[in-house]
Amino acid sequence: MQKKARGRWAYFLALVFILSSFSATTMPVINASAAEVVSLKEVYKDHFLIGNVVSPNDLSDANAEKYDFMKFHFNALTPENATKPDSIWRDATGDPSFTSADSMLTQVKEDGFYTKGHALVWHNQSAGWPPSGQTYTEARASLQRYISTIAGHYSQGPYKLDAWDVVNEAMRDNPENPTDWRNALRSGINPMERPSRWFEAYANGGNGWDYIYDAFLFAREAAPDATLYYNDFNDEELPNKAIAIASMVKELNERYADEHPEANGRKLIEGIGIQGHYNTRLNIDNLEEVLKIYRETGVEISITELDVQLNGTSADEPPTEAQLKEQAVMYAKLFALYKKYSDDIARVTFWGVSDNNSWRSSGYPLPFDSNREPKEAYWAIVNPEAYLGIDELPPELTSFEFGGEVFNVGGKTEFDVNVPKDVSNIDFSAANLAHEYQDEDVDVSVTLNPANGAVSAGEPAVATVKIAWKESPHRSTTYTINFGHMTAEWGNDQNYADTGYRSSVTIRFSDGETAPKLIQAFYHLDDGKLAMLNSEEFQPLPKHTSGTLTINTESKIDDDELKTLTLKKSLWDQNWAPITPARITDFNTAENYWRLAKTIESGKTYIVVSANSGLALTNMNVPSVPATGGVTTAKRGLAGTPVTIEDDMIIAPELIQDNMRFIFNERTSPDPGQYTSENGYTGYTMLSLVHGGLVAPSILWRDLSSDDTAPLRTDTTIGDHALDRAVWYHTGIDPDTGETTLFLHTGSSNYTYALHGNESGFVGQGGTEPLENYAAVSRVKLYEYVSDYVDEDVTNVGVDISLAPVKHLVSERDASIPVTADVPDGSTAVLEKDGVSVASSPFVNGEALISVAGSDVDAEANYAVVAYDGSELLGAVILPVVTLDSATPGATVERLNGNQNRLTVTVTEVYSDGLTETFSEEVLIRNNAEDIYQVGPYKVYVDTKGNGQIRECYIVWD
Repeated sequence: MQKKARGRWAYFLALVFILSSFSATTMPVINASAAEVVSLKEVYKDHFLIGNVVSPNDLSDANAEKYDFMKFHFNALTPENATKPDSIWRDATGDPSFTSADSMLTQVKEDGFYTKGHALVWHNQSAGWPPSGQTYTEARASLQRYISTIAGHYSQGPYKLDAWDVVNEAMRDNPENPTDWRNALRSGINPMERPSRWFEAYANGGNGWDYIYDAFLFAREAAPDATLYYNDFNDEELPNKAIAIASMVKELNERYADEHPEANGRKLIEGIGIQGHYNTRLNIDNLEEVLKIYRETGVEISITELDVQLNGTSADEPPTEAQLKEQAVMYAKLFALYKKYSDDIARVTFWGVSDNNSWRSSGYPLPFDSNREPKEAYWAIVNPEAYLGIDELPPELTSFEFGGEVFNVGGKTEFDVNVPKDVSNIDFSAANLAHEYQDEDVDVSVTLNPANGAVSAGEPAVATVKIAWKESPHRSTTYTINFGHMTAEWGNDQNYADTGYRSSVTIRFSDGETAPKLIQAFYHLDDGKLAMLNSEEFQPLPKHTSGTLTINTESKIDDDELKTLTLKKSLWDQNWAPITPARITDFNTAENYWRLAKTIESGKTYIVVSANSGLALTNMNVPSVPATGGVTTAKRGLAGTPVTIEDDMIIAPELIQDNMRFIFNERTSPDPGQYTSENGYTGYTMLSLVHGGLVAPSILWRDLSSDDTAPLRTDTTIGDHALDRAVWYHTGIDPDTGETTLFLHTGSSNYTYALHGNESGFVGQGGTEPLENYAAVSRVKLYEYVSDYVDEDVTNVGVDISLAPVKHLVSERDASIPVTADVPDGSTAVLEKDGVSVASSPFVNGEALISVAGSDVDAEANYAVVAYDGSELLGAVILPVVTLDSATPGATVERLNGNQNRLTVTVTEVYSDGLTETFSEEVLIRNNAEDIYQVGPYKVYVDTKGNGQIRECYIVWD
């Protein structure tokens, strides 16, 4: 989709750090009664399309005014339900029903709307697809049949669609290892709520995740002109889900490019949809991070289902004026952010025309009320900068210079800059910056951390740059510039049943020259012999950039076989120098697990286990937690999941479901009583991201209660004024047992409720008595997700290659290198200098002898002996090069019978690495002999004077 060009100044208007400095109570408000309602699509015509949803009934005569309203404000429409599987082709044994959707789309296309189909592949509202019990082959045929029929139908004619949500909501929330996107997918069993039946069917004889690639491939074949989107939600709360989505998009687009060169660079997945089902507690900073992550994929972004619901409202409790202003502020921040990233955002689509048309109507989430009159949020959207009080654009940089390179800013505010390895301190100041303003108009500051600009491996120097108007210092733009040596960080890979075992590594601060070799070497545990090796050499990443490299074995490794192996994965440059320590994986030892936590950190995810029952708090409603195990009155609550714990680790269930995990975010209660920060207490909300259960993440809170047992809820939001019922404190974590009590407190009523679990679930247990009366019997333990990996420095990989007795090469000296390795005859031992062969020898009976000329031995180069079978890498070992520091001759003489003596001549060398080596030559001489002897690479003159003494001994230099 093409967008009109415009100047950078038109949309780079408001940075998030500016937005966060304004509160709802201080926002200037545009007088709605004095302002003219303008078309939203006109307001944003130079930025992105403005969309909404449409249903066939919207085009009826009874809804003519509504449709006219839609035509006035919007230029893009998405069928809300009409093109979902349950609506258009519910039963695979029957035929699709196109009539309703055809009629609707024909009309809206005639009226000039951009249209997107929603959705081809989904876990929900798709009861008939795939048909139950199908195998991989059958499911793939069903997927192709469905997509080719539906997408093919809407690829032509008066109802031709411009885009499709091809795959919708395929990812779980907050996956632990997000770069391993296959493990982040909904599978046949994870999550328990709304798992993917397409994944399950594909896994019946194939790879579950392959349905995603196939879905896009079939959609491309059926609708060659359509823009193909992946669409999902809950990706703005934490970056993990967004990372998984981005990893998937990049990998599948690379696969498509390799398999379909005829595409001439056109991507298979061309867009990522952020649904945008928010509430007013959205963290804008998190959303901006997600936009940055998606922008790096090179595909367009759309906000596809936008609404911002209010917290604590209902049909019987409409929003207050203050809440409407709070909602307006959030919409203003969102649209200021969207404008900032409008080069990457193609469309912003609201999910509903007015509050009464919304599926979240009780949260009053849209900018128009039930009469389609503009709410406060509408005026905030029309001019977000004015609404936020930003009456003057902040100044911005045009570029900065470092190391002779010029970096154009282009609207970005964060940069990574590669620093050569031989540079340990960077010098960066305002003199490196460029802008278009008079010096008397702006202040520019640069703060380095550390102050001396020190850069070391894995420790970048960070420059914080701020440019502000002198007369309005709060109108400013802040840039973060990271200066670092090229680094590599291993991904937290997990094994899973697929076509092979994967390993990934992320490169940051690329030097633009290093061509990484990523190698997986599997060894037998019993004898340490190599069982399997696979590798790939990658082209250098562009300078200053980051990227993730991944390899996998060519064939599946059985789980039982894996337990007999250990894996050494390593990363080398093209010169056979290791880039980072190798990572060692013992498949019999857990590398990622849930461990007893002794502290609570804001933003971290925990599993909460009742010390009474051993059940883990689970976000699943139970109608009644009975009055047993310390519960005084039966109340509705949340479920518990049995867990098995050994050595403070959760070992079962092996698969931790999404709804067993809660994110603890620091939060202040509006009515804390004595439990304040001044008294040493920190409050946290417990956020549940339940994929498929709740689109809007909800925090855990207690419902109103008149007795000692309070129901617990996560199925709806709670208002800010009542957050005393959602901010959880703790009594301190016992350093030995890890036990604590999580509790709520309302100061004004003196209500205290502890999180209490019995064998049936969790409720709040308490009342108005002192906390200690509840704390002792309401104990829990928290478990945090940890990764425990073993890294080691490496000098070899693959088969065991012995070079004994050679320990190193000596600069500028000829050498013969004996090579021993368990390799097939006909394999080749190659001496590589900076990755280029300088000498080689074939293996015979596992042995080879490489001869290298001194002219090819350079102390400034990298050397390795590499074993190849044809072009296949078998193994490599680094061969150091040293320089000679000194050579000291020596001689002794021993009298034998008659006039015979035994002369022993030695030369001891000391090398640059501190090692020594001694050459020795033993000869028989007559008394008082003098001569020149060849000792190793040296000629040594020795003169004896009899009686076992040496008159002279020195090296004769050529």
